[in-house]
Amino acid sequence: MTDALTSTTLRDESPEWLNMDDFSAGIDANRVARTSDLAGRSLRITGHDGSLRLSFGDDGTVAWEASGFEWSGSGSDAYEAVPVGDGAYWIDFSLGERRVETITIGLHPERGWALIVHSRIHDEGADVDTRVMQTFHPGRIDGAAGDAELPAPTRDLIGRRTLFRYSPNHLYEHIYLSSRRFTWHNLVGEQRGHAATELATTYKLDDGIYLFTWREEKIPVGTVFIFDYAGGRSTGKFIGLEGDGTIANSPGGALIIPFGSSDYSAHVDPV
Repeated sequence: MTDALTSTTLRDESPEWLNMDDFSAGIDANRVARTSDLAGRSLRITGHDGSLRLSFGDDGTVAWEASGFEWSGSGSDAYEAVPVGDGAYWIDFSLGERRVETITIGLHPERGWALIVHSRIHDEGADVDTRVMQTFHPGRIDGAAGDAELPAPTRDLIGRRTLFRYSPNHLYEHIYLSSRRFTWHNLVGEQRGHAATELATTYKLDDGIYLFTWREEKIPVGTVFIFDYAGGRSTGKFIGLEGDGTIANSPGGALIIPFGSSDYSAHVDPV
């Protein structure tokens, strides 16, 4: 019997650049299962530029209230939480009626670190680098016993090559070129043969745990992922517009397979 995690479906290169809905089906097959661990808990994240209060209900919704941020407000929305590493979580929800905006959070309730990512799909023609733009807000969880360092931008991934097995029919290569750009290359899937170099942002959350995002230039799509290198898993989502203009906030997750690295130390460091 073929192993469902390693079987592949090979295709010729697609002649056209694809929309989000053309490649995203099944891209969460290897994702860690969601959890209800946070139900009944309340947390407040405080950073240099604002604070976010979260109260997780037993019905799969989170009541949130943000102040100090450009996107501040309040609401109650459906959320998902996925465990990451040893005691951390990836949390994601859309902002009520502002469906083009989402909040994604990596946090560790005991160690006390948190990173909030605000993603927004901008209108076509807006004066922005990419249709999906993101802001990053490190903070500390009020009252947490731990004194871990706050998440911060990192260059740790520069030079690495990694394979991401999202499903039997989704295999991508990542090459981390600099502090601002990386290249993705589809080896198995609907985008087979396609590759692009995108704007990217990397934060170190904890030892071996990174938050990584990229914002695509050809199509209105952005991502927010947490890479747990020790556990060999990635957890995240794709936010963007499907081919018919429908707003999508779609889960993704993969097995992480180290695939080599480049050493720039004897030459010129990338930006």
